[in-house]
Amino acid sequence: MSLVSDDSNFQELLDEVGRDPRVGKLLPNVSPVATRRNGDSSRIPSKSANDAATVYRDPADVRTIFSLTRLLTVLSVIIVASAAANIFQFVRRPDRIVVDGSSGRVLSINDRNYGKEERIEFGPDKLTTEDKLYVTKEFARYLYQVDPATRPRDMEKALRMMVPSAAVQFANWLKQTGILNQQRDESWQAVWTPMEVTVDPSNAYTVNVIGRQEINKLVNGALMKDAKQMRVTIKLMPDPTGRADRNLRSGFLIRYIDAHELNDTPSTSASSSAAPREGEASKPVTPVSALKDSQ
Repeated sequence: MSLVSDDSNFQELLDEVGRDPRVGKLLPNVSPVATRRNGDSSRIPSKSANDAATVYRDPADVRTIFSLTRLLTVLSVIIVASAAANIFQFVRRPDRIVVDGSSGRVLSINDRNYGKEERIEFGPDKLTTEDKLYVTKEFARYLYQVDPATRPRDMEKALRMMVPSAAVQFANWLKQTGILNQQRDESWQAVWTPMEVTVDPSNAYTVNVIGRQEINKLVNGALMKDAKQMRVTIKLMPDPTGRADRNLRSGFLIRYIDAHELNDTPSTSASSSAAPREGEASKPVTPVSALKDSQ
């Protein structure tokens, strides 16, 4: 009896709710019809087949997505950090390391001293007297020290060390005199020993060289030796490009050369001035060779 009474009460409650117009507004699929003939209420219908189904994602799939997301985040951080480090290495000031060439000791790194060291001074690059003496010694050696195996390269270096216009004029003079043919035919081998190299007190860009040239040569199949003491005057000029390979990193070019023997009996007379001054008389010189004739 109690079950029947409960069912009737529930049915009355449904009918009352179905007649409520507010329920019809909230549930558009429910018609305000009172009841069916069989007594069943259609105002609160069951869920239709067209309603969307609720989809639940697999927990393992969700965990995989989260793991991949964390991995991509870590990789993104690493890539950004690597790019930042590369940019920093590219734009930062390079390390300055000072090494003692004789002992190989590292003396300073980025202005920080390490151990015992000699006095070191840093400042703007300046051309010094030592640079003038160095380039003059090397230029004279290329001219007067004759080695058949290295002669073409030595003369190439000597011509590159000169002002272009002076180098052309000097090479033409060498070709006209035929000195290279003489050295090649007589198989010259000469040793050059500088005795004195000084800067002219009256002209800071003029260097005077006194040296000795000892020559071994073949004349008509006979071995002959000759020794000449030379005085060479070389005038320099600063290279507009600064320190470069062509000037042996000295910063100077050869603008003028004047040479003559100091022996009592001079050798073949010719002017070796690459750019002779006006009104200056030619002086006896020791033969040298030009690159163009040596090839």
